[in-house]
Amino acid sequence: MRHAGLLLGSLCTLCTLVVGAGCASSGAASTASAPKIARPATQTISGGGMGSLTMSSGSMGDAVHLPFAADAVWRILPSLFDSLGIPVTQMDVASKTIGNPAFKTRSRLGKISMSKYLDCGNTQIGASADSYDIVLSVLTSVAPDAAAGTSVVSTLVEAQARPATFNQAYSRCTSKGTIESKLSDLIKARLTK
Repeated sequence: MRHAGLLLGSLCTLCTLVVGAGCASSGAASTASAPKIARPATQTISGGGMGSLTMSSGSMGDAVHLPFAADAVWRILPSLFDSLGIPVTQMDVASKTIGNPAFKTRSRLGKISMSKYLDCGNTQIGASADSYDIVLSVLTSVAPDAAAGTSVVSTLVEAQARPATFNQAYSRCTSKGTIESKLSDLIKARLTK
């Protein structure tokens, strides 16, 4: 119980220090009009028996152009994050950025296995993402596109994981692009009705 409290305290510290981080999936179109999410290049947190956790950005993330007004997309994002099982702890109306810069999960995100979303390597019994402790960062920003009534939605996903039963350092995971594409599919489905 003491270890869980220390870990929770460390994660709370991480939430306040890390503005966001991203790991891009392939196939994303990135343009100058894509929204930018300000975050430090690298942030290292240590202490509390948690070891050391470094969240660092590798890219601006997935950017997708959608045929919907930025304000319409922004209004539905909180409910879409909820439907994916991502608790929203950051919401900046001015920059239209929403998400969670660091939350702990294991095995599933909502009803979906973590291995559908992340590649954290493999163990002898299968995908590490399905059994490791994971600290996940998911941030989405929406901005008007050059064409009237359209928008650019950029989603940044980054994760680090470690075995649940061993006290070792976190290792970086790679996004499979599923969270990013699922979010844009949900936006299209909701706003096309």
